[in-house]
Amino acid sequence: MEYVEVIVEHDLEGVTPEMIDWWWDNINEERYSLWHPKDHKGFKWEVHPKEKGHVGAVHIAEEDIGEATVTLRIRWEDPKNVPIPVTMSHAVAASIIDENGEPIAWLVHQYEATPHGAKMLSTFKIPAMLPEEFAKGLYKHCQEEMGNLPKFLPELYKKYGRRQD
Repeated sequence: MEYVEVIVEHDLEGVTPEMIDWWWDNINEERYSLWHPKDHKGFKWEVHPKEKGHVGAVHIAEEDIGEATVTLRIRWEDPKNVPIPVTMSHAVAASIIDENGEPIAWLVHQYEATPHGAKMLSTFKIPAMLPEEFAKGLYKHCQEEMGNLPKFLPELYKKYGRRQD
């Protein structure tokens, strides 16, 4: 299968890499809607990080990407085991999996500290057969959701810190 990459750069003022590290395993339905109030429709853990640890945790996300509403099974992966290179000091990697647990797409969000917060590079490797409009919608969606992190993550992290709930 052929793939295309969608790459989005972010400058996250006031957000540290530690906050972002905490975020990935501490998303819940309420927090998921904060991340993108318009496009995020539903969230649940199928395999919670508390059960299996970060790598291997699976969540189901329903969201609008462009004109499409999609339901995605997202499994956290070891960044060394996905076909997207990691060059920054912090990274989270995931695969979009089918009903058999086989990857059909991948994503990596990698990030590092800056004097004012963090810079992030989000890379998605998606099937080339998807319409170009989906790739454009994915770019816009990612830009918007990551752009929302500075609006709520510092306060959320301050309140809940490193504890998982």
